[in-house]
Amino acid sequence: MPSERMLVLANSRKTGGRCLAGVTLDGFRWVRPVSAHGQGELSDEECTVDGRMPQLLEVVTFEHDGPEGDPAQPENVVLTDAEWTSEGMASSALVREVIQEVTLTRPPLLVNNGAAVPEHVAAEGLDASLALIAPARLRIGHGPEAHPSAPGARALFAWAGAERNFPITDFVVGPRVRQRPQGLYAPEDLGLPAESKLRLTVSLGVAHESWCYKLVAAVVPLP
Repeated sequence: MPSERMLVLANSRKTGGRCLAGVTLDGFRWVRPVSAHGQGELSDEECTVDGRMPQLLEVVTFEHDGPEGDPAQPENVVLTDAEWTSEGMASSALVREVIQEVTLTRPPLLVNNGAAVPEHVAAEGLDASLALIAPARLRIGHGPEAHPSAPGARALFAWAGAERNFPITDFVVGPRVRQRPQGLYAPEDLGLPAESKLRLTVSLGVAHESWCYKLVAAVVPLP
């Protein structure tokens, strides 16, 4: 069975389970392990390492059966039931190398300025459904200031000449901001590094009501 040695760059909510993703250290390719059930979400048991959840910037290895074949999410590979292993947190040098390699100035996922991709367009095949970007003017919040009608944590930022407003689906920053009063916050207000020391893992979600929505799957602090 093939395996992937992956730097974890996302651990987020997905239809009652989890979605993990990262960059394989063999060729610096994005990879997203998925299950063979539901919409590919992972249960906690399917992605634990040493009895716990993998952390951002941890190096883990998992086994898979090969590509899932989803044209909308070409990074997907189907997990086997083999246990995950961990090498611990990546060194600062390795993190910087990977971040420099995969941070994109014009990823295909964000070339259009909309918040979603029509399901039928995604089904025709996309070049990528994951990207790492450096945001500008990042604010994180919830409530009417963040979005007039959508509940939950949101990331508001500028990128490539357009203002973006995406939901945050991670298990760290999302819950942290929802514990605060409604409003918008600078990263430092939430105990995060300054914007220049952050990257966002942006993902295209699975189809919902004929649309695949863009979301922030992780707010990644740099060493």
